[in-house]
Formats: sequence, C-alpha cells, structure tokens
Amino acid sequence: MKHFIFTFITMTAGATAMAQTTPVLPEGMEILTPEGVTMTTNDTRSFDMAKNIVVAGSKAKGYKTYFTAKDDTHGEELWVTDGTVTGTKMVKDIYPGAVSSNVSYITRFNDKVVFSATGNEENGQELWISDGTEEGTYMLMDINILGGSNPQGFVQVNEHQFIFSAIDLESTVYGESEQHWLYVSDGTEEGTRMIMDCDVKYPGTNVNNDKTHFVRVGRKVFFKADTKDGDYTEALWITDGTPEGTKMLKDINTTIADETTGATASSRIDWLTNFENKKAFFTAYSPEYGQEPWVSDGTPEGTYMVKDCQEGLDNNGLPRGSGAFTPVPMNGLMYFRGYDPIYGMELFRTDFTAEGTTMVADLNKVPNASGTNDGNPDLLCVYDGVLFMKAQSGVNAAYDFCKGIEMFYTDGTTEGTVMQSDLNPGTGSCAAWEGMVVSGSMYFRGQDETPMAGGSQFWELFRIDNKDEFPKKVVDLGAGADFVHTLRNMNGDLYFTSKIDPRLFKYSYRKDGYDPAKDLDEMDPVFDEEGAGVNAIEAVANGSDVEIVYNGSYLQFVTSAEILDVTVFDVAGRVVMRANDGKNTLHVGSAGLVNGLYIVKVATSAGSAAKQIVVK
Repeated sequence: MKHFIFTFITMTAGATAMAQTTPVLPEGMEILTPEGVTMTTNDTRSFDMAKNIVVAGSKAKGYKTYFTAKDDTHGEELWVTDGTVTGTKMVKDIYPGAVSSNVSYITRFNDKVVFSATGNEENGQELWISDGTEEGTYMLMDINILGGSNPQGFVQVNEHQFIFSAIDLESTVYGESEQHWLYVSDGTEEGTRMIMDCDVKYPGTNVNNDKTHFVRVGRKVFFKADTKDGDYTEALWITDGTPEGTKMLKDINTTIADETTGATASSRIDWLTNFENKKAFFTAYSPEYGQEPWVSDGTPEGTYMVKDCQEGLDNNGLPRGSGAFTPVPMNGLMYFRGYDPIYGMELFRTDFTAEGTTMVADLNKVPNASGTNDGNPDLLCVYDGVLFMKAQSGVNAAYDFCKGIEMFYTDGTTEGTVMQSDLNPGTGSCAAWEGMVVSGSMYFRGQDETPMAGGSQFWELFRIDNKDEFPKKVVDLGAGADFVHTLRNMNGDLYFTSKIDPRLFKYSYRKDGYDPAKDLDEMDPVFDEEGAGVNAIEAVANGSDVEIVYNGSYLQFVTSAEILDVTVFDVAGRVVMRANDGKNTLHVGSAGLVNGLYIVKVATSAGSAAKQIVVK
C-alpha cells in the first residue's frame, strides 16, 4: 500500500448545505448549479488558483466551463456546465462517496482540462484529465508509485502539450526534502514524461501576482526553479517542453546565501507577464539594484533589468528597489505601476529600454514634502481603445480632485489619462478589481458605497458599455458584501460566483450596437510568436477534407464540412485577416495586404488545414 499524506473534505449524509435563497436577478442572468450544491472556488484573483473556474473547448467542438463544487452525497468533486441548467452536472465522483477528491489546479488543455485529484487511497493525489464526461475523466498517470505526486503549475506550452511539476519516487528521496520536478504531457500516459530534474518553485518566493505564477510566451514557458542540488534557491528558467530546450536563463540574485555550498539567494521573481508573445516582463531582486522591472526574450543575453527606478540605498544599506506591479501590454508598450522619486508610485510605461521607461501620469496630486502622494494604480484590462485601472486620487477633502480610489483610464498620454468615474461618492473607494471584457462590454467587481465599520469590501458586479459610460450595477446578490469573484468568459457570456452566494451565475447580455465583427470574443489561445509564423502554421495538419484555392483576388474553400473560422497570418505570425461568417469564400484583394507571403488557416467542423499564399 502507498504511504502518503493528502487533505480531503468529508461530509456526512446528514450534513446540510448552506441555506440558499434566490436573489432578484436581472434579465439574462440565471443560476446554473442545482439547489444544495456549493461551489468551492477560491476568491483570490489569480487565474491559476487551486480551486478555479476554467473554460475549455474549441470553435469546432464548443466550450464548457469546469469548476469544483460539493454536495452532501459526494463531497467536493469536478463539475461542468455547457451553459444550461440541465447541462450543469458533476462530471464524476472521482473519490467515491462523501470524501472529497480534492480536485485542484484545473487548467485548460485544448478542449479538455487537466488537474490533480485523489481517486483512492492507493494512488493519492495524481494527474487527471477530463473532457467533461464521466467516461472521459480518468487518472492520466500514476507518477509517484509510493505516494501522491501532487502535480501543479500546469501550463499549455503548444498545441499538443502542457508542462507541470510533480513529485516522483526519485525526487521524494533526493536531498533533504521532496522536490517537484518538471514534466511534460500530450494528454496520454505514454506521452507523459519528466523533462528535467530541476526543483520547480510554484508559486515561488514572491506571490504578489494576481494573474499567473508561470507564463507562456509563444511556444515557451517561463517558470521559477532551482537545480536539484540547490545552487540558486530560485532563478528564472525557460522550457519548450523538451530537455534540450529547458534551461536556467539567469541567476539574477547572486548574493551568496550559503557559504558552505556557494548557493545564491532567491531572485524573488514575480509578475511574470506575456508581452505580445515576444517577451516576458517580470520583477526580480538583484544585489545591486533591489526589486526592479526586468524583461527576457528567452535568451540569457536578452534577459536584463529594464531600469533602476528607485536608486540608492535604504537605512539598512540595501538597494531600495521599487518593483513593478499589475503589468498590462497595450499598443506595443508595457504599462505598470512604477516608482518616480518625486511623484511616488504612479502609472508607468516601458519599451524595455531605460530611457523609454517613463511615468505616464501623476494620478494622486496631493502634495507632500518630496512631491506628491502615491497614486498606486492597479491596472485591469484594455477596453474600448484605452487601458483601465483603479488608482488613489487622494482622500484629503481640501482638494476637489480627491475622490479616493476610483476608476481611471489612459490612452498612453498624460492628457489622455483621466478619472473614468467617481463610483463611490466623496473620498470612498470603488475598490475595482477583475476587469474583464465580454461581448464588447467591460465587467468588474467594485462598490458604490463604503461598508459599515468592521466590513472591508462589498465587491458587487458592475458593467460599462463604452469607456466613458458611468458604471451600472448589474446585480446585488444580498445584504452586505456580495464579494463577486472569478469572472470568466464563455461564448460571450459572463460566468462568476460570489462569497455570499457560492453558486455559478451566468449572465447573457449584448449591449446596444453590439457588432460581432468587432465585439465577438476570441476564446482560443494564440501560440504563434514573432518570426515563427510560417513554421507554426505549416505545422497544422491537413486533417479536414478541405481544399484551399487562391486565384490572386479571393480564397475559396472546397469542403463538405462547416466552415468555422478562417485566419490569415503574415510571416511573423500576426493575424492580418479573420472571418467566422461560415462562408466558403474570402476576398483578399481589397484587404490592403502588402505584397508578400501569407498563411491561411481554415478551421472546419471536420478539422483544420493550412496553405501558403503569395500576394502580388
């Protein structure tokens, strides 16, 4: 019998689920989960949290939403919905009976999900996969034959593989403590193998990131790890899913942490963010400069500190370092919260050069001895051509511009950076988080009043239909704090849950003037990276019965299958044309394409095909 330790939840048959009453819902909103079923989704802002809501699927096969929930009979298990009440169900009682299977780290893998779960006492916490059906949900591999492998850190690295970390028999006994080593899988047992025996750090030393702890850029994944012998504590690594393509990029913190072994200290990597599938932006600690913004193109020589934003030493003789927070790319630049010696923590942008790293705007103009107070912007998302954020405008009632923490947006210029609304009147905080664009509208959780003493946030659901519209409260789920969280987009509908009512809500809404050509949501990941367009698209198998004909003016698709999507890429892998109207022709002569080589990818109900064309 295996020997291991795992955490589970038990619920007796006589246990009573949380009393649930149906709130007054707006038109287009419904509750999908059955009565007596409680979602167990974490309320953190991370997209790769242990208990998550995950959308998986494809245009050809459709989409499903996966989550964890519990009831009196089965404990906590994997659930799925196709967007209907009748199609919302427990996928499988993975650990039979009222014992929880501890489904964790659900992650999209094309039209399936992968996760860790405990199916029985013999196997422990292991690697599982599901297509949303009971028969299609099974343990993918028993990685650790003497205990649970506790897989985590799942990231899809290309169209056919995902990487993750796991404990195996050898890593359990290697060194002074068990280690998670790096694995890759194509979704089959024979295609699941260890890439490298490096000690993967998930989530890592610094965990301020509210998005993901590892990040894919193109067809590579940046992650945090150490050698199995502990040479670096935590450094920046990269993998393409192969042993030869897995390496440590840079030991940023070269401070000696152990005089005996010579091991260096943690680089304290955080805020790993994908910049246009070209680079990874992040923060890291170096002994010369402290915590500052860094960037990497995936090579050691292309991994460097962007700028020493806060120069000098603190009272302890250590480099000050200010870091960079909530980075979001827009229009070829990376925006983030950074430090200015006069204006404090304010809105910055960078082109990844020191001279090109500048403050965009001073959001909090309340004066102090050295300049002005911190605006502390937290960037949300790009919507309607601008970047939205919440920021502190000030709480001093002597200044008319002090409205507390409210919503701002920027077009990238100082004059184009403005307060969007004073949602919580006076100097109260709107506390906006989780900005998400769905079907041409932007949603966020926030508040239009301040909780009474002892409360923290109300966090109700709000919506805007254009960048200058005052936010509308979508729903109030109950008295007190709704704490709406984990906003997700499936097929252009908004899915979410809340603390006050932990059920799955679906909101179907299309604004006035909704334009599918502009507002239709892209649900599928993009793996192409700059310079890899031709090879990436040529790798698409001609798996559908479709012939792509090009006559110099238009494309014709000869097939008996349904045309789902047509995409035209340039040689850098950038999308230059797209159509999903189901037509068997696409006119390219009037599209303004410059002369050159392009790749046409066609997705049909029977598969995908690709073809190179030359525009003259």
